[in-house]
Amino acid sequence: MKMKLSTTSIVPLVIIILLLLVAAVGIAVATTTPEAPASTAGLHPLPMSTPTVTPTLRLRSGQAPGWWAEKDFGATPALKKLPGVPKPQFKGGVGGEEPGKPLKIRPMSCPTAGVKITGVETGGGAWWNVIGVAAIPNLWYWKMEASPDGNAWLHLYRQESPARGVLSRVNLTTLPARPAFFRLTAVDRTGNYPGPCTIRVNP
Repeated sequence: MKMKLSTTSIVPLVIIILLLLVAAVGIAVATTTPEAPASTAGLHPLPMSTPTVTPTLRLRSGQAPGWWAEKDFGATPALKKLPGVPKPQFKGGVGGEEPGKPLKIRPMSCPTAGVKITGVETGGGAWWNVIGVAAIPNLWYWKMEASPDGNAWLHLYRQESPARGVLSRVNLTTLPARPAFFRLTAVDRTGNYPGPCTIRVNP
């Protein structure tokens, strides 16, 4: 005799089978043995930092903070007096002389009346004052020069107006050598000039 299964009888059977499968899988997972962890025998532990101990200042018994402010370390020794700086001396004894002292001069050549060096005097310290007159008709400019030997001339001063009295102030420390000669030249507006005046100091 053949049995005919209906749809309503198959569904409960499928559910029962699925439940059995789920139960079997759960039992298998629960009974699985976990793997042992990997060995750490070959590994070295990381070094740990060691804290640095900061020393603490400890005062002596009876010492209060700021004790060094009251301690007497003795007086500061006085410095020895430095030697004085010598005053410069120039040849001829003119260095450091009082102002207004006339120096002996000798005219070498002064052919023009309005171009004259009449004197040289000390101006105090290392200064000399050259005195004279520079005034010619139609004056363009006049100039003062100095020389140690009468050959090589150094320009000292130039002016474009007539002058009388102190024509030039000379600082001897700015010259390469002590001047022995002075020369005064006046030039007119045509570019011509009469004979200059040349004098010698301390002949």
